[in-house]
Amino acid sequence: MSARTVLYVLLLVVAAAAAVLSFAALRDLALVCGFAPWLAWLLPVVVDAGAAAGSLVWLGGWSAHSARRFARTLALALLGLSVAANALGHGLAAFALAPAWWVVVVVSAIAPAVLGAVVHLAVLVGRPAVVVPAADGQDPPDRAVALIAEGAGRRRLSRELDISEYEARQLLARNRPADPLPERPPSLNGSGATS
Repeated sequence: MSARTVLYVLLLVVAAAAAVLSFAALRDLALVCGFAPWLAWLLPVVVDAGAAAGSLVWLGGWSAHSARRFARTLALALLGLSVAANALGHGLAAFALAPAWWVVVVVSAIAPAVLGAVVHLAVLVGRPAVVVPAADGQDPPDRAVALIAEGAGRRRLSRELDISEYEARQLLARNRPADPLPERPPSLNGSGATS
């Protein structure tokens, strides 16, 4: 068995165990915050599915830069939320405390907030990408022309036009003016002829 296969098997074991433990902790937090028992299991589903959607877009590399940037923020925020909510749930259970009213409000707001964020992500993914002009001579958008004239590199083009760095590199290759040939230095005898 190769090291890569062992790595993926271990990843699967860790992912399954973490998902079950996190699921139970988030479900218990939902119960403590007043969710009905038959609905409490939906809280961990919302958090984990939202984090998975964000991670898929962020790490997939197949969507526009703006979608990947938002997806990264969503994935990291939901993973952080999951960690914090797990810790909070266990802390409340360990000390047999009832959650403060604001904790109940925050936990109750998670589902609609994640729904809004995932819908926003879907809209970003569904937007048509900025089309990099083809070799058929189609003009690039005015903003791209201005940025290239200013000497913008692929990273700046990518960031400001919400395109991938690969698309920015293609745009630069097709639209950056060619460097003029350097002038020949004059010959030493001033006649312009070389000896």
